[in-house]
Amino acid sequence: MSKLILGIDAGNHTAKVAGPYGTDSYRTAICDWFERDIVEIHGTDDMEFDIDGRKGFAGSIAVYEDEFGGGSMFGDTKAHDDTKIRVLLAIYRYGKKYGIDITDVSLVTGQPIISHKDKDKKRIQDMLTGQHSFTVNGDNVSINIVEVGVGAEGSGAFWADVQAGALRIIDIGSGTVNAATIIDKRYINNASNTFNFGMETVNNKNLSSVARGVILNTTKLKWDRADNVRVCGGIAKDILPFIEQHYGNAELLKPTLQEGSRIVVADPVFANAIGFYKLARNTFG
Repeated sequence: MSKLILGIDAGNHTAKVAGPYGTDSYRTAICDWFERDIVEIHGTDDMEFDIDGRKGFAGSIAVYEDEFGGGSMFGDTKAHDDTKIRVLLAIYRYGKKYGIDITDVSLVTGQPIISHKDKDKKRIQDMLTGQHSFTVNGDNVSINIVEVGVGAEGSGAFWADVQAGALRIIDIGSGTVNAATIIDKRYINNASNTFNFGMETVNNKNLSSVARGVILNTTKLKWDRADNVRVCGGIAKDILPFIEQHYGNAELLKPTLQEGSRIVVADPVFANAIGFYKLARNTFG
């Protein structure tokens, strides 16, 4: 096929992908390869891969089989080899799901706001751009990533649901929380940040406690109780009532995606992926 354009949010818990055919997601846990005495199916996203000589398992199987626990590389940057594996597997799965033969790909992926620096962005671009040959579940895969853009998580989600005026975005992930301020479609640095905690890294996973942590840190950025706030991420629907206790104008961010001839409102978990896709389409289309 001709060049495929994708937005890929290669999260620490789940990778989310958006493109012209729709969305996809999978659990991004990764563990080293081992000989299996009994082949169990742990989930529809189970994958056995060999990428750049690194053999392992990814998806639900890695959640259960990871010897060291967790199965994901956490932190405030995506400039590491696990991101490369996550992105390549995301592209492979997208082709499988929608029955397309992918050769050339242009994409935008994400980086936490705090690490959205030229050095880290260049490392991500360098490790993703170019020809990649690897195997997944016995399939020989060859993908040429032609162009790579790196967007800021949180602010990237804005482009999934563009609104006029001033908007605050709270993007709650597994390893970090991104808080972004957008005014008249412009990103405001001194009112945005990444908080180094997420749903998989806090000891107290009570949503009320996590919400208090988010509110405490955003008020340090001089956010006001009356601001227009949009919440996205995997737990957006569940944590929104606790965010609303402080930010009365908080709502779910509602990402829209054109799938063929119809426009679909997707789950807020896909906000960054859809925002990245729209940026990629405008940049590389």
